[in-house]
Amino acid sequence: MNSITVRLLLAAALLMTVFIGVTTLAIQHTVDQRARQALQERMQGQIYALLGVTEIDASGQINIHASDLPNGLMRQPASGTYAEVRDIEERQVWRSPSLAGSIPSSTDGAIGEWMFSKEVDESLGSIFVNRFAVEWLLPSGATTAYQFVLADSSSDFDRQRSLFDRNLWIAMLSMGALLLVSIAAALAWGLNPLRRIARQLNEIESGKRESLPVEVPDELHPLTSRINMLIASERGRQKRYRQTLDDLAHSLKTPLSVLRNADTTNSRAAQEQIRQADRMEQIVSYHIKRADAGSQRLLTAPVSPAGPADRIIRSLEKVYRQRDIRFENNIDPELRVRTEEGDLMEIYGNILENACKYGAQHITLQGHKQSGNVIITVEDDGPGFPEGMHERLQKRGERADTQVEGQGIGLAITRELIEGYGGSLTVSNNPEGGARINIQLPAGL
Repeated sequence: MNSITVRLLLAAALLMTVFIGVTTLAIQHTVDQRARQALQERMQGQIYALLGVTEIDASGQINIHASDLPNGLMRQPASGTYAEVRDIEERQVWRSPSLAGSIPSSTDGAIGEWMFSKEVDESLGSIFVNRFAVEWLLPSGATTAYQFVLADSSSDFDRQRSLFDRNLWIAMLSMGALLLVSIAAALAWGLNPLRRIARQLNEIESGKRESLPVEVPDELHPLTSRINMLIASERGRQKRYRQTLDDLAHSLKTPLSVLRNADTTNSRAAQEQIRQADRMEQIVSYHIKRADAGSQRLLTAPVSPAGPADRIIRSLEKVYRQRDIRFENNIDPELRVRTEEGDLMEIYGNILENACKYGAQHITLQGHKQSGNVIITVEDDGPGFPEGMHERLQKRGERADTQVEGQGIGLAITRELIEGYGGSLTVSNNPEGGARINIQLPAGL
């Protein structure tokens, strides 16, 4: 999960899920409480109305005329709205025409206290029950207590609550999805400058752009300005570095040339002097190349490894035309490596010239891309590398055959050039005979 956008979206989705869940449950609880309270108040009003039409004769008999009932549903059998009156001994003394049996009794509650609850009865099903106990003055002057009970079926209430809950969840989830899409769009818009900078950095690496633009959001301006300073500093350092190397080579060229061209006809000391001058020139060349190989070229534009190989092959075919050496370049021209073309020429020149020097008649170059790198394989049909010297031959001054002209620094320079780009060089023998060298370089875009 390396994407900032994905991380932010996941965090937003998690927080939104918790928020929507808690908010929806809170709304459900509040609506349920308000709906129950409204139902309780409505049932209380009906009980008050029922008290208003209640008459008690001299014998203590309760009389409530059906036409005077406050709710017409009380007159319809099994309508879902039921009423009854119980005496102090919990005996049913009156019931509405809608009630065939009785409402579950309860002895809880004092005179003048309301008791509202939701209950389940075998015959009536799930019902809301509201009970109110009153003290009544009889015509005889005595007092007694009655409990007025009103019951309402909860089926309509439960159905409406279920519909409300479903619609609420649909609305909240839809709102959450819309909000998440809006957040994703806002993140895409907000992070677009970063993506644009990433693309521009790729363009700088590929040589299509010189620097990052100055017009960026204020938060990114310190970043882009410092990157541009780093790019300018790197390019300036490379330029000064190359100029210094060129100045050094030019300064040493003339005195070394004078020493090498001195008269050696009668002087062994002079001959030795010339040999030492040649040696000095080789050492200076080696160290210049070694220092150049160690410099990181972070802004090198990708190049094809096939073109420089072709140019080196054409040169070697002229140099070794009497040997009739057959070169076969099978490197895909579409491949790209992040190196300088001059360094590729140096790498190919050292490797291919060594193969020619040591007797190869057929030299093959292959190339393929693998895990963000380009692997170039050079194989020949020569004698191969001596056993146990694969690593030693990559060190300065190590040679496999002292009869062949050279100073033994070609592979060392090649290895250091390759490693300067973050690559690697592997030396081995081909199982079918001859030498095999694998060059691994970072792939370009």
